[in-house]
Amino acid sequence: MMSTQKLVLKADHRAQAAVEALLVLMILALVIFGGIELSRGVAMRQALDSSAGAAVRALSLDPAQWNYARDLVQTASNQNVMGAEVQTTLQVYDAGGTQRSSAWLSGSPFGTTFILEASAPFQANIPFLAEPLVTIRVQHWGIVERYP
Repeated sequence: MMSTQKLVLKADHRAQAAVEALLVLMILALVIFGGIELSRGVAMRQALDSSAGAAVRALSLDPAQWNYARDLVQTASNQNVMGAEVQTTLQVYDAGGTQRSSAWLSGSPFGTTFILEASAPFQANIPFLAEPLVTIRVQHWGIVERYP
């Protein structure tokens, strides 16, 4: 027959193993969900980057196609594999970095350089961590190529 002291020690080892397993599982959950959220952010940035590049090309050929460019970026962002629908924004800047309007771009002559910035909000959902809302931004340069 086992003594009471040996039974208590055996129970202590079981409790210690349970606590250690819980700590390891918490860290493992952070790593797994952190990786998933990181891949969501990368997928969102990739969708923004590729669609903004296509939008710059479309605006270079016809600067009056602002609505088409905006819809192109929005659709590509909504169709990315790792995320749900997000509200994207487009902004145009001149070569000096001054914010301009879509009307300025559509009235720009041949050879005008511009910068198109696409942005979307992103918030990682990681258990046990409160992540702030960040904005993913991409910029692409373009040159108006239409002839008057």
